Amino acid sequence: MNDPTQPTLIETLKHAARVAGELLCEGYHAAGAIDFESKGASDFVTHYDRAAERVIIDTVRRAHPEVGFLGEESGATPAQAGDITVIIDPLDGTNNFLHRVPHFSVSIAVAEGDALTHGVVYQPLLDEMLWAVRGQGAYRGAQRITTPPARALHEMLLATCLPYHAKGDCPTSLAQLTTLMPRVAGIRVPGSAALEIAHAGLGRFDAFWSQGAKLDLWDVAAGIVIAREAGCTVTDLAGDPAPSEWASLLVAHPERYGELLDMLSAAE
Repeated sequence: MNDPTQPTLIETLKHAARVAGELLCEGYHAAGAIDFESKGASDFVTHYDRAAERVIIDTVRRAHPEVGFLGEESGATPAQAGDITVIIDPLDGTNNFLHRVPHFSVSIAVAEGDALTHGVVYQPLLDEMLWAVRGQGAYRGAQRITTPPARALHEMLLATCLPYHAKGDCPTSLAQLTTLMPRVAGIRVPGSAALEIAHAGLGRFDAFWSQGAKLDLWDVAAGIVIAREAGCTVTDLAGDPAPSEWASLLVAHPERYGELLDMLSAAE
């Protein structure tokens, strides 16, 4: 990792995301000719998921052969040396992609041991690169981003993920929606958790939460790094900033975090 002739890890991740994004753009514009197979209730894997993940792994491995991988499609590959794991969701928003909804992303994170240290969320249709390194800030392209001032609760636009079919806890989600809907300006469910979490750091959403929906580490890891480096508070709904599993999530401005956590925790 210290070879000066090799690109830094974050530059490699950004490059890998762009290459994968080119594949996804190709697939998006070819939608209708996509062959896809079911791999569970409302969960589809396409040729483009697998191809994008392969190109990410190949790109990172060429520059940093020692790292391990955790991919949504390929599973876990141990590190050759050290404890660095690259966490990949090659197509976050698969259902949007298949239905030609133009909201999906490439999401790549890094964990050093148990700590999330790098995050890249790339929206290929907009060519928008959001990225962060722990302790070095969050960026949109070359521009540093910070969480804007907190809005009053009644002015806040929130984002979430909702369960569907056999994935998640519908009663919990409905209780939380019932608690929040009368008190905020709006709630959105765009369909790419990595983007929504990162967008909370930009202030496009005032907060993101999820509990009823089932989210895996690759769905949230990169967005968490970006949101934290932009200035958001990020924990699970028990208030733990580093849970063993991200079974729930709250991303919010520090001035609104406590109020939202109390409301969500009390929802029944």
